[in-house]
Amino acid sequence: MQTGYLGMGGKYLFPALKQGVYILAVESEKKSDAIKIFSNGNELSYYQNQQVKTENDQTGRDTLVFSKEGYYGVEIAVPRTDTIIHIKLLQESENDLNFLNGLPEYDAFNLLQSSPFVTNHGEVESVKFIYNRNNGKIYFMNSKRYEFHYDFAVKFLAYNKGLYHFNMVQYSASKERYLFPGSLNYYKALGIYVLRFYPGDEMGCAQINEILETIYATSYLKNKIYLYPNNSSWENCSGIPVITADELYEGQNYQALNLTKGFGYLRKVEIGEMGNTYLGKHDIIVLNGIPNDVSVVGGIITTEFQTPLSHINILSHNRGTPNMALRDGWTNPKLDSLMGQLVYLEVLSDSFIIRKATQIEAQNYWDLTEPKNPVVLEKDENTQGLVDLTKANYSSVKLIGGKAANFAELLKIKNPSIPTPENAFAIPFFYYSQHIKNNQIEPFINQIFVDENFKTNLEYRKEKLNELQEKILDAPINQELVEMVRSKIDDSKTFEAFRFRSSTNAEDLEFFSGAGLYDSFSAKKGDETKTIEMAIKKVWAGLWNIRAFDEREYYKIDQLSAAMGILVHRSFPDEEANGVVITKNLYNINPGFIVNVQFQEHSIVFPEPGIIHDQVILFAYSLNALHNFTIEYLSHSNIAELNGKNVLTDDELYTLGEYCMQIKKHFFYNIPNSCNCLFDDFGLDIEFKIDEIGGRRKLYIKQARIYN
Repeated sequence: MQTGYLGMGGKYLFPALKQGVYILAVESEKKSDAIKIFSNGNELSYYQNQQVKTENDQTGRDTLVFSKEGYYGVEIAVPRTDTIIHIKLLQESENDLNFLNGLPEYDAFNLLQSSPFVTNHGEVESVKFIYNRNNGKIYFMNSKRYEFHYDFAVKFLAYNKGLYHFNMVQYSASKERYLFPGSLNYYKALGIYVLRFYPGDEMGCAQINEILETIYATSYLKNKIYLYPNNSSWENCSGIPVITADELYEGQNYQALNLTKGFGYLRKVEIGEMGNTYLGKHDIIVLNGIPNDVSVVGGIITTEFQTPLSHINILSHNRGTPNMALRDGWTNPKLDSLMGQLVYLEVLSDSFIIRKATQIEAQNYWDLTEPKNPVVLEKDENTQGLVDLTKANYSSVKLIGGKAANFAELLKIKNPSIPTPENAFAIPFFYYSQHIKNNQIEPFINQIFVDENFKTNLEYRKEKLNELQEKILDAPINQELVEMVRSKIDDSKTFEAFRFRSSTNAEDLEFFSGAGLYDSFSAKKGDETKTIEMAIKKVWAGLWNIRAFDEREYYKIDQLSAAMGILVHRSFPDEEANGVVITKNLYNINPGFIVNVQFQEHSIVFPEPGIIHDQVILFAYSLNALHNFTIEYLSHSNIAELNGKNVLTDDELYTLGEYCMQIKKHFFYNIPNSCNCLFDDFGLDIEFKIDEIGGRRKLYIKQARIYN
C-alpha cells in the first residue's frame, strides 16, 4: 500500500463481521480512501469515497448519517482510530414536546424556537436552554411554551428553592450554582448562531467553554456558534469565537421600529423628492433613505436602519402607524409585486406581514383608529410676568406649555435632587398672544384659515405658513419683556449663553407628544446676531411650521387654541454627550430602561446617514449589591473621535438610572395619567446631557414627558 497507486494493488482479509457499519481507512501519500462496509452478518457491500489530501486534513475522517422513520437523523464524524460508537436517536414529536437534550438537525431547532427575549434585531429565531452541570446534560427548551428559565427548572429539573434563590444563585459565582441558563439565537440574514447569556451573569470563560462543548457534542452546530459578549469580562475568552453588537447590526436586513399594523397604498418615494411629493395619510411609503421629517402617512419602510428614537420613529409611535427598515426594500420582489395597491402592513418584532387588502377592511380600520373628535386646548393669555418654575407645576400647561410645566415638576423631586440646567424660568403665553394681536397678525391667521386653497393645496399652505412666520419675525417685540428677560439672564454671572426652548400647550401631552415638531434657539450676552429678541420671536414663529401645523390638523386640534410659551435656561455649547431614556423596557418584559446616547452634539433624533449611537438596556435589577442596574449594550457609537470607547461610563449610566427611577416614581405617583398600568409599564421620555464643569463631567436632566 506504499506504492502510491492506491486502489491498484494490495489485499486485506476481513474477519467475520457482525451486522453493522464499518469504515476501512486506506491512505497513500496523495490520497485517502474511506470505504464504508455494510454487513448483514453474512454478506458485505461497500461504498468508496476517495478524497484528495489537504495540508490541514490528513486524518482520513469520514461521516456517517444514522436515520430512522419517526426520529431525527444524526450525522457524526467517525474518528480515525478503531472505536465503537453508540447513537441514541431523538424521536420526532410536535405534540407535548417540552424539551430536547440535543439538536441533531435544524428541524429540531425550528420545532423549539420562538422570538428572542431581546428583540432589537429582526429575522431571529431563538431557543432557550439550561445546562445542568450536575448531570452534564443540556436542556433545549420548547421556547414557545416556556418563556422563563425558572419555570422550566421548576417543572423539569425539580428546582424547589424559589425564584429569588434561582436569580441570586444560578446566575452568580456561588459554589451552590449548578444551572446555567442561556439562549441560542439563529440570525437568518447572517446564517449564524449566537450564544447569549444574561449580561449580569457572573460565570467565567471556563463555564462558557464547557457549555459550548456540550452544545457541540449534542447538536449539528459544531463551528457554527459565536458568543455575544454582552458582559465585558467575556470579550477575550480564549478559543471562543465572538461577534459584536456592531457586526450583528450590520448583518441585519430587517429592523422593527414601531410594532403595529396599518392599511395604505404602497408607494416608492425617492428621498431626494420628498419635498416635491404629496404624501397622503393613507399612503404607506418605501424610502431609499431616512428623512428628517415626514408628513402624516399610513406607514413607513426605509432602506436604511433608523435609531429607535429618531424623529420619524417618534412620529410613527405618536401616530400609531407601522415603521420598519428593510435594507433590500427598494428592490424587494414582495414589495414590488404590491406597489401601487392597497395593502395591510404589520410590523412584528422579528418579521413583518404585508399583503393585499380590501377597501372595506381598510376603511373599517381607519374609522376605528384615526382621530375624529375636535380638541380645543386650554390657554391662559392673561397672566403676565416671567414665571418662577419652582412655583409652577403640571397644571401650568395652560400658562407656560407642557415642556416648561414638566420641567417645573423635575424641580420638586428630592432625595436625590435632579440636576437640571441652571437659571431656568418661563415666558408665559401672554406675550405671544400680545405679539400676535398688537401687530395685526391675528386677522391674517383668520383669513388663511377660511381659504379653501389653504386647506387643500399643500404648496399653497406651506407658502402661507412661511408668510405668517415672517410676519411674526418682522414685527416689533414688547421691549418690556425683553428687558425682563435680559435682567434675569444678567443675574447669572456664570453662563453667557441661554437656550430658548419651545413650550406649547400642544406639546408633551398624554394624547399628543409633539416631540420634534417645534424649534429652539439660543441667545448670547452682548451678541449682535444671537439676540434675546430674535430668539424669542423665532420660537414663537415655530408654532406655525408646516410639520407642526399638519400634525395638529391630523389630531383635530383647534389651531387657534394653540399658543407658544418659552422655557429658558443656560445653554450647553460644549456638551460631552446627549441622549434620551425611555423608562420602560421596549424589548422584553424584564423591568428596565432604554438609553440612547451619542457623542457631543451628534443628534439622536436627526442622525446623519450611517451614524450609529450607543443603545443600552439598563435592567432595573442587579446581582451586584453596589448597583441597582445591569448594563447591556445593544449597539455602540461609530463616531470616530470616540476611538471605540463608550459614550458614557458605567458609573454615569448607573447615576442616570437612579435619576430616571426617581423621576418615574414622581410622575407615576403624583401626576395624573391615563396609563392604567403597573409601574414597570409606565413610560417617560427623558432627555439628558453630559456637560463638563471645571474639568469634570456632570449629568443634567433636560426634559421629561409621558411616553405612551
